[in-house]
Amino acid sequence: MKQGIGRYKLVFISVLLMMLFSSPGYADCQVIAPQAQTLQQPLDISLGLNDIQFKCRLAEARVLSFPLDALQKPSVYTGQDVIITPLASARAAYLLPEGVYQFTLTAESDHISKVSMSLRDLGTFQRDNNLHILTISAFGGFCIALCIYVGILGRSLRNAGFYAYSGYILSAGFFFVLQEGILRIVFPAVHWLHSHQIKAIFAGATVYTALRFITLLLDLRLILKRWEYLIILYSGIVVLGLGVIAALPIAPLHAIANQLMGLVTLVGMVAVTLATAYALLRKIHGAGWVLIALLVLLAAMVFRVYLPDVNEFLHRYALIVAVTVEALLLAIAASERVKRLQSDKMQAYLAASSDPLCPVLNRRGWEESAQKMMTRHGKEGGVLLLLFIDLDDFKQINDTYGHRVGDQALVILAKILNSQSRAQDIVGRLGGDEFVVMSHCHSRNVAERVKKRIAQRLEDLIIKIDEQHIPLSASVGAQIIDTPNNDLSLLLHAADMLMYEQKHAAVSL
Repeated sequence: MKQGIGRYKLVFISVLLMMLFSSPGYADCQVIAPQAQTLQQPLDISLGLNDIQFKCRLAEARVLSFPLDALQKPSVYTGQDVIITPLASARAAYLLPEGVYQFTLTAESDHISKVSMSLRDLGTFQRDNNLHILTISAFGGFCIALCIYVGILGRSLRNAGFYAYSGYILSAGFFFVLQEGILRIVFPAVHWLHSHQIKAIFAGATVYTALRFITLLLDLRLILKRWEYLIILYSGIVVLGLGVIAALPIAPLHAIANQLMGLVTLVGMVAVTLATAYALLRKIHGAGWVLIALLVLLAAMVFRVYLPDVNEFLHRYALIVAVTVEALLLAIAASERVKRLQSDKMQAYLAASSDPLCPVLNRRGWEESAQKMMTRHGKEGGVLLLLFIDLDDFKQINDTYGHRVGDQALVILAKILNSQSRAQDIVGRLGGDEFVVMSHCHSRNVAERVKKRIAQRLEDLIIKIDEQHIPLSASVGAQIIDTPNNDLSLLLHAADMLMYEQKHAAVSL
């Protein structure tokens, strides 16, 4: 009995050892030329034509895939009894059959680099590939939608900064769509869409437009010294130029341009980050959001360029996620900037159109608002009510009580007109003791009621200033306009004449 159990143990251990020692050689592919290595190690890609030979021992079909950042126009050559099927994918992908065999992968490269290849089962590859396509497609759609929205906003506001932002989002979107091979699924035979040259152009455009937008958004030209501003400006221009140089059909320039692009991009990003931090200290509106966006992007660039082996997901998607987050944060910063500019613009308009003494519009502001109301009357119909108001014996008030009391009387009159008018009516002071009110009413009856309410309120007033009770009255010239009229000066003159008729009639009584 013990001998039988011992034999079973010996057989079990023998089978286990055979599985342990045989599985790695029977479920893997290895590179045997130009140098022997495993697929876990990045392959060195040389300039020009590359022939990479593989030896596979597969117990089941697997998918060999790799990005097309460096390798272009890949082709597979095998023996007659081995069929390797290319798959539709954002990456170069080939379905390798089970068995023991060798094959050669031939591809061109326009620059020296390293390529990481992966070997996965078909189900895992399809799942990851579909997720990748969905992620990058969503990113591309997001960039296009945001570009259109911001472009329309920039056009309406006539702000060049928003055009730079649209250019940045569009360039970034195209760069990552090309970089991640999404167009390869739709246009597999259009090799120039997957070339390093076209990606280099969009990479340069992305960096240039990003730096340009941030300098315009934060007005860095105004707060930085000239040489500090020029570092940011020229770093963007140089990166854009290097991207164009990398696209030229001059082989020796590719490697130089690529190395310099990374270095100059890093210089520009660090410079604009420091400038943004300084803008935050200067309390420039929106600088906080921009600084957070730049720090997120810098962290992603570190993972993408300098720490590629730390985490595969971060290496592949960190920059895409960072650009998405950055785009949203910059959009928030731009939105807040627009709100601030609109608020400043509104305050400036109010300061320019408000009367310096009374809480009503001055002549310029009232005439602009009245002209808009007349235009709306012409489109919507109804009637316009125009009141021309002049204080009676205002000179006597100034002579008797002094100009300070006279000014306070004007302020009180303006407040009375505001209180008796509707919210949509416009009240203004033309100068001296002359006030005007324009109202857009639905019917003549409404206009008559507004006119009567204001006229009655201005009859035989007693106002209190500095413990003094001062009698006050005003003459009102009222004109109701049924038909559209664009001549404001003519309407004012007619209402003025009606006011003088009333004033003279009151004096004669």
